[in-house]
Amino acid sequence: MGSQAGFALLIVLWTVGFLALLGIRIVSAGRLDTRLADNLKQEAVLASAADGAVAEVMFNMVAARDPTYRADGVVHTLRLGQTPVLVRIEGESDRINLNTASGALLRALVIQVGGSPPVADRIAAAILDWRTSGANPRPGGAKAADYRAAGRGYGPPGSPFLHVEELADVLGMTPDLFARMAPHVTVLTDGDPDMSTRDPVVAAALTDAAGVADVADGGEQTADQMFRISISAIGQGSARYSIVVVAYADFQNAVPRVKILLHERDGSMTAGRTNISSAR
Repeated sequence: MGSQAGFALLIVLWTVGFLALLGIRIVSAGRLDTRLADNLKQEAVLASAADGAVAEVMFNMVAARDPTYRADGVVHTLRLGQTPVLVRIEGESDRINLNTASGALLRALVIQVGGSPPVADRIAAAILDWRTSGANPRPGGAKAADYRAAGRGYGPPGSPFLHVEELADVLGMTPDLFARMAPHVTVLTDGDPDMSTRDPVVAAALTDAAGVADVADGGEQTADQMFRISISAIGQGSARYSIVVVAYADFQNAVPRVKILLHERDGSMTAGRTNISSAR
């Protein structure tokens, strides 16, 4: 009888312990679900605020012609509902176009962002080889055979860059160098910037490349404005929701028109061309 009672007590204790553990797991799962729901709710609020800020900025720039909103790189703070939103407007034509810039200008840019002259020579040549057809690399450059020799599973397409992120795949490019170059380059403009650029790094690169025969081989910029709007909605703690929109505005018409060239949301990019009128 004593052995049976001890065994029964052991079963009871084991059952109680199991139920306690199960209860803890259920409570933890409930808390996790609650946190997940709160995060999804906050993300939705921040996304709505970011989208609203894009629309407000575009309206103020294009329709209202508000001089406060200019492509000068100044950070503005808006508040949509209870959400603060940081807004920066920059001229896209202030950046160097990867598809039209000369080797001299690309080399000067690499040096301006901290690359050594030998590295700059190789990167500039590799960029030119990336965007041009043919199997033979230029001196210091890289074509398909060089990528294979470096263990890459891809090669240069021999066609223009479709987006700036492709620059990271150019042979010889490092993550650190790409991070420093990316804010100063584009693939969306019609040609190279001039000395009126508000980007001091680009202005210095233009100065360094001046006098070289092939400084610019792109088309001329039009009088219409291409601008980049960077939006960051601020949430609780360190939560942020960011949007980058690059748009081409035609201010010459009685009804201003805007063409969206790039829409980047929290790191996932969707590129396309969408026409809208008097709104952004």
